[in-house]
Amino acid sequence: MAFRLVLWLLALRLRWLGKRNTEVRERLAKQSLVMQWRTESGKPARWFYFNPAGIGSGRGLHSAPKTTLSFKDAAYAFRVLREASKNQMAFMQGMQAGDIKVEGDAAGLMWFMTLMPYLPPGGKRKK
Repeated sequence: MAFRLVLWLLALRLRWLGKRNTEVRERLAKQSLVMQWRTESGKPARWFYFNPAGIGSGRGLHSAPKTTLSFKDAAYAFRVLREASKNQMAFMQGMQAGDIKVEGDAAGLMWFMTLMPYLPPGGKRKK
């Protein structure tokens, strides 16, 4: 349940940034990407659509994501996302251990990582 809530809050924050933050809008100007976050079982799951018009999101599995981030289970995903705010290596450690898998175009994940500084409230300010 906590992972589902985190995904929903992430969607709200990303949409807000896509409308109000100049630097995020600049990053979106050249992007067309569907990124999916899920557990290995597929529940919960949420996809994010990044494009020049903004950021959209939906729950469940997308039919054609370009990049998918799969966590071994919801409890682990919640733990890693909570830890990632303090330890930037949390994702890398999970990938090395095989508990987080990137499917599809890994460049999509690398691009998403450029948005990370904007995600926390009070993160990078708009120009």
